[in-house]
Amino acid sequence: TSGIAPELLALCDTHVAIPMLGGVNSLNAAVAAGIVLYECRRQQIKPTGP
Repeated sequence: TSGIAPELLALCDTHVAIPMLGGVNSLNAAVAAGIVLYECRRQQIKPTGP
């Protein structure tokens, strides 16, 4: 398969893509959700110190 069907994508307000390198061309939903949640949290954390 090649991901989410175009008809379903048309119903979405936002699209998110996970760039991938190497021979991997797909992720299961649990792995993709983990990557997205990690990146959202990483962007929320503000560095402390001088």
